[in-house]
Amino acid sequence: MKKYILMALILMLGLMAWAQVNGELTTYDLKKVLKVWGSHYERGYAQGYLLANEIMEVWQDYYWVWVCYSDSAYYTSLINYYYNHFLMDARMQDEALGIYMGMQASGQNTFLTALNRDLHMEDILLMNSVVDMVSLRETRDGHEELRLGCASLSSWGSATAQDPFLEGGAVITRFLDWTPNSALISHPLLVVHFPSEADEIAWANFTFPGFIGAITGISSQGNFASLNMGNDHYASNPQFLSPILFDLRRALEFYDADGNSIQNPLDIFTTISNGSHLSGTIIHTLGKVVGEDYSRVIETNYSGTLQRAYDQYGNLPLMNLAATNHFRTGGTSVCCSRYANIQDSLFTNPHISAKRQWSVLSGAAGMDDNLSAVQYNQVTGSLLWANATLSSPAWSEPAFTIQLSDLFLSPVSNQDDVQNPIPVRISIYPNPLAVNMPLKVKSETPITGYAMYNLRGQKLLSGHVPYKQDIALEINVRMPAGVYLLRVETKAGATTRKVLIIGS
Repeated sequence: MKKYILMALILMLGLMAWAQVNGELTTYDLKKVLKVWGSHYERGYAQGYLLANEIMEVWQDYYWVWVCYSDSAYYTSLINYYYNHFLMDARMQDEALGIYMGMQASGQNTFLTALNRDLHMEDILLMNSVVDMVSLRETRDGHEELRLGCASLSSWGSATAQDPFLEGGAVITRFLDWTPNSALISHPLLVVHFPSEADEIAWANFTFPGFIGAITGISSQGNFASLNMGNDHYASNPQFLSPILFDLRRALEFYDADGNSIQNPLDIFTTISNGSHLSGTIIHTLGKVVGEDYSRVIETNYSGTLQRAYDQYGNLPLMNLAATNHFRTGGTSVCCSRYANIQDSLFTNPHISAKRQWSVLSGAAGMDDNLSAVQYNQVTGSLLWANATLSSPAWSEPAFTIQLSDLFLSPVSNQDDVQNPIPVRISIYPNPLAVNMPLKVKSETPITGYAMYNLRGQKLLSGHVPYKQDIALEINVRMPAGVYLLRVETKAGATTRKVLIIGS
């Protein structure tokens, strides 16, 4: 009898722990689809808990070995550069902290032998800056070049008018060409976010475990954006940088970046324009503006951000817009062989169907290192998703079909509760804070607890607020000078703020 009681207790505790994970993981033909909901911390926790092993594998086999040469001194230099030159995004820090905490809770071994410590929050953030840091990466004998390519083609209007299914509607196909690392190939991932933050909307990201910035994304409003590497990385004394994957995510996840009360591709351009970017990147967008199909290519680096339409600098027939890995907006256009191949294909026949667009891009720009291929058909609301195998590029593999309407079906009982809670608003003072001074926290809703972490995600201080649930709190902080993260739990939810402690 005791045996059965013990088993029931273990099962009950397991179910209780599972109920606290705001994630739903499904596998379709070796492709993982993860739906996460709640705050950034809760969504990160769910990813860390449900994908702990995959995150470790991607970080170690791809980022540590391929990107950083398994060199701890070089890795430390990248971390220092990140903290000295990049702005810290509180929401991304919160999510990365959640990933760390979720991985720890899962029981996954996160110890990094080469660094003699566990995988931390900062390691997740640094991996998400791989696109930004490519211009800083050292070239070493005996190591393969880091590949971050990509190509994309959007077509609409006169280009698709003759197709009986599109009838002038829009379609876009994008190929993600990255280093053909076995960890990336083995773990294709689609993450669908259902934010609880009042200023964010649901969005989906075709990505890899541990990458929380947007690589190939689409919002629940039907705005599509994908990132290509650019060719112009010039930056003189760069400061106040923003990781491009995080900016692209904000462009899709924030409800209204440009203040016109609606999300459309113009919000993407506004968000990218507001950031400073170390490496040159090219972002291909598709959506609707005032009910009309709208597609642009956004080119950005530290010098600024410009965008081009189908009839600007592209030299393609009809309403076709292509992007590879060279800037073309303004100045002298630079043409790569893949772009020239796309031109040749379209001048031979500029009329596009969804199937032909996939074929044109495959024939003109299909690379052996194509890890992911995604097509968004705006007319049918469908997404095609194909992934590479260890022997074949993604564009040559069968594609999995997902309907946009199905993708954004909420995994919880009441979607409104997920998407529109009361925002968590707190203030902290003073900040910066002198060593051994008390930190004062004030909230619009009762505070229930708090915790302070260092930038490695290690908890240094925590406490629960008495039953009276104050809206004002004084914390005795006795820690060395440095940057810390304060997580405050309230009746309305939780939020994280950065705290700077300086010498007395």
